[in-house]
Amino acid sequence: MASAAERFGSGTALVTGGGAGIGEGFVRHLAALGARVVVADVDRSRAEAVADDVRAGGGRAVPYEVDVTDDAAVDRMAEHVFAEFGALDLLINNAGIETAGRLWDVPADRWRRVMSVNVDGVYHCVRSFVPRMIDAGRPAVVANLSSVGGVRTVPFQTPYIVSKHAVLAMTECLHQELRLVDAPVDVCAVLPHSVRSRIFLDAQEAAPAGDPDSDRLFGWMQDANVASGLDPVEAARHMTDQIADGRFWVFSDDERGADALRARADHLGRQTDPPDPRDMFEVLATDRSA
Repeated sequence: MASAAERFGSGTALVTGGGAGIGEGFVRHLAALGARVVVADVDRSRAEAVADDVRAGGGRAVPYEVDVTDDAAVDRMAEHVFAEFGALDLLINNAGIETAGRLWDVPADRWRRVMSVNVDGVYHCVRSFVPRMIDAGRPAVVANLSSVGGVRTVPFQTPYIVSKHAVLAMTECLHQELRLVDAPVDVCAVLPHSVRSRIFLDAQEAAPAGDPDSDRLFGWMQDANVASGLDPVEAARHMTDQIADGRFWVFSDDERGADALRARADHLGRQTDPPDPRDMFEVLATDRSA
């Protein structure tokens, strides 16, 4: 198989949510390989800052402000990209948001916002870009960001977990549909484990749960993310190598990713009840008070 540099280094890539976190890591790594990268983000200032920094370092990057929940805006973006660059070699559907709280306490508008960004955003990009990628007639890849949360269940993260299960199912179905039309477009499901980002901070700022258990869990996850989360560029390097290698399952941490799949398969195969989270919260309470 071709290396990541051979596969993507002379082409064009687009990363949604490219202004921060995992998305920024993909932007920086792909640009370092030589790719022209479209930094697509709802936050214009973040997209411009990343693109400017990449260009200052000798890379090729262009910012593009877009709200992936707006299907017409995504379609305009796809039209612009193909008019400007002629093709798209790699589409990374990364844009996503988190939220905290008990399911019955999550406001309806916040539920809809999470689903709109995390699920509809992927669909809108697939709908707008994939037909153009097929028509271009050249090898291309669509990489959809699910999560290890896409094969797990966790309390107080229900909207996010539901959305990532949905993205994984969407990606598997898309893989089958593209095979049926013999398209030159590959699809992969990207399941990061813990990569340093602002996702938990942004969630708490945008929609504070106001529930002590939820706050405790998100505080612990943020602490763990800072202490042991992978560097976004290093994580992107590892995942991009797997994408270039033609894998369907792509992980930031191979061991943890495989463990998550095995645990899910075991749970479903043995038809066990979902795990009791009370022991976990006793541990969290002890850790946070130490």
